[in-house]
Amino acid sequence: MRGHPHRRREAAATATSPAARSESATAIRGGALRVLGYACGVLVSLATATILVRHLGIQGFGRYVTVTSLIALVGGVTEAGIVVHGIREFLLRDDRDRRELMGNLLAMRLTLAVLGVALAVCFSVAVGYRQVMVFGALVAGAGLLVQVIADVMSVSLQAQLLLGRLTAVELARRALTLVLIAVLALAGAGLLPLLGASALAGAVALASIAWMVRRYVAVRLTFDLRRWRELLAETSLYAIALSIASIYLYVTVIVMSAIATPTQTGLFATSFRVTQAGLAIPGLLLTAVFPLMTRRQPGEDADADPGEAVGKVFTVAVICGVWMSLATALGAKFIVDVIAGRQGAGSIAVLRIHSLMFVVSFLFTAGALYLVSIRRYRPLLIAASSALALNIVLALILVPDLGARGGALADVITEAVAASGLTAVVVRAVAGHHIGPSFVAALALACAASASMLLLPVGSLAQASGATVIYFAVLLAAGAVPREVVDAARRLRHVRASA
Repeated sequence: MRGHPHRRREAAATATSPAARSESATAIRGGALRVLGYACGVLVSLATATILVRHLGIQGFGRYVTVTSLIALVGGVTEAGIVVHGIREFLLRDDRDRRELMGNLLAMRLTLAVLGVALAVCFSVAVGYRQVMVFGALVAGAGLLVQVIADVMSVSLQAQLLLGRLTAVELARRALTLVLIAVLALAGAGLLPLLGASALAGAVALASIAWMVRRYVAVRLTFDLRRWRELLAETSLYAIALSIASIYLYVTVIVMSAIATPTQTGLFATSFRVTQAGLAIPGLLLTAVFPLMTRRQPGEDADADPGEAVGKVFTVAVICGVWMSLATALGAKFIVDVIAGRQGAGSIAVLRIHSLMFVVSFLFTAGALYLVSIRRYRPLLIAASSALALNIVLALILVPDLGARGGALADVITEAVAASGLTAVVVRAVAGHHIGPSFVAALALACAASASMLLLPVGSLAQASGATVIYFAVLLAAGAVPREVVDAARRLRHVRASA
């Protein structure tokens, strides 16, 4: 990690070796494939949402998203950092230890997931969900169990940087889900079969992963409670923080399903589905950018202070976050029209509020990545726990009067408070952090120039596209984009041309 000088010197010793360059190139290519695969997956997911909204209607789609969000909460809470731990340990063990490790990881993950699904079903009964939603939680829960097995079995692929294969499987799963849901919609299917489509596609993906990893690991359930306690002890703070951070935004959907009308829940769910698809981008992008920012230049002191690199990462976070918020707000009408048509018109204002999530989510992710890199998990745990509590309180206050817009405001305010807290911790933790307003003037100019698209009599898609071109053109002309990012983009373009 960058916080430990002796580790930086070890990295410097190997940074120029052929093996290190080869592994780095493999990781970069794999990361690029995952980003590209995710982008394609987002398009497939939005196409799936379009079919679901138009087939089920706004209220029916609200019920669908409520059930899937409830099970997503279970998945996030019960993940407990298990997969991350498995990736870290896989390459450090011999074949026998790997089998024991994977058996325990799978057994522990499945046990936690089964308990979580049972609690989710009990919750759906307790709050008075319709019978179809209660059974829907069972169906979606079965899909979660399939995904749990796939996640654990994919550890060997991730540990060996075979990310292209994993990306292909994930994209195929999403595509199969789209096809199944389209066929079921044409057949007039209801909520339960549509939820089952995801579980079936997940089972096909699991079979593919099992075939791919058959040479690397054979997984058998292992119930070693002593080892389970050790695993939880090793990952506890990080795991809890990661779990809460990954689920607290789903809470708004659950709160709305209990206190808002079905129509308002459906309008919120439409906007949430779009926002949810985009919120993975900060993690994917910044995870790739952070190593680029921290790589030393020739002749640079190996013990150089990381403050400048941290400042550049935050600069990239703000630039990308503002762009995503701007493009989503301008393109909101087009996005909602495509997904929901006229029945979703009320989601346009909700999505414009939700679009502010992107800029603060980029800041939150930048702060979280740095704190994880120096193993300071406690601030992340505090921020995530506070955000969970604040989001529930704000939703209970704002939703009764403002409906779906209140839910979106609750999400934005919560994420902004959490991002501000993590940024403040990083500023205090890193001497000479270079997190400052030096590029704000260029950013403000880029935003103002991009906003001029609102004056043109063109559609929202054209406005968003034109604003994107203007925004980055102004920032590049002003020299506000960090040089390393520009260089990395040029290298990637050359690699693609060579390929």
